Amino acid sequence: MACDSRSFHFVLVHGSCFGGWCWYKVADLLMKDGHTVSALDMTSQGIDPTDADHISTLEEYNKPLTDFFTGLPSNHKVILVGHSAGGFNLTYTMERFPHNIVVAVFVTALMTLSGLTAFDSLKGISSGLRNFGDLTYSFANGEENKPTSVKFGKQFSQEFLLQNTPSSDICLTHSLLKRSPYWEGVVSYTKENYGRVPRAYIVAKEDKLLPEEFQRKMIADNPPQMVYEIEGSDHSPFFCKPDQLAHILLQIANRCLCN
Repeated sequence: MACDSRSFHFVLVHGSCFGGWCWYKVADLLMKDGHTVSALDMTSQGIDPTDADHISTLEEYNKPLTDFFTGLPSNHKVILVGHSAGGFNLTYTMERFPHNIVVAVFVTALMTLSGLTAFDSLKGISSGLRNFGDLTYSFANGEENKPTSVKFGKQFSQEFLLQNTPSSDICLTHSLLKRSPYWEGVVSYTKENYGRVPRAYIVAKEDKLLPEEFQRKMIADNPPQMVYEIEGSDHSPFFCKPDQLAHILLQIANRCLCN
């Protein structure tokens, strides 16, 4: 249990093509320990009915998270957790609601520098993934233009996202993955807002989508206050290492709220 039996509020943000459903194991562990968990669906993801091809900005994609924070009391503090491309959502939200965030936790997530686009942030890995056989792109504005959404295929998911994940969760993922929007624009932030929120990074040691050396470079370029590791974790630690992930999240919460 947390220090002095304190209850924490964890806000969990998924990555591309996933939804709040992917956190079910971690959410269950945290709630059983007496904590509050909000696992949100970004616009067009999970059970949100919006067409991904109609989302063109991070502001639109992030609206469920923005609405959630707008509705919080000014003195309510949360632990904000993001996975993979959910790191962009964390960055956007940290800049706008720093007073509500005790710590932002990047779980093998994109922790970009200010002024870069999503494509800039993925340089070094995206070229090797873009032409993978069963990544499916949509071109709502015509094939002569940039794609408007992408969906991970079964082969791609099993090779790059889920190689250490139990087969039951692989089956669940294949059933629930959706197209994710290709939003454009830079991700920008300031020292006064984003910079005042403590950050923690959780390295997935066997991630094949964002390899460890890529994660370490982000950490070196934009150093967080805390770094943790999960041995044996693929890109989806909420499936393959949920106990370790939940334990680390509680360590971070206790460190930030109880010291």
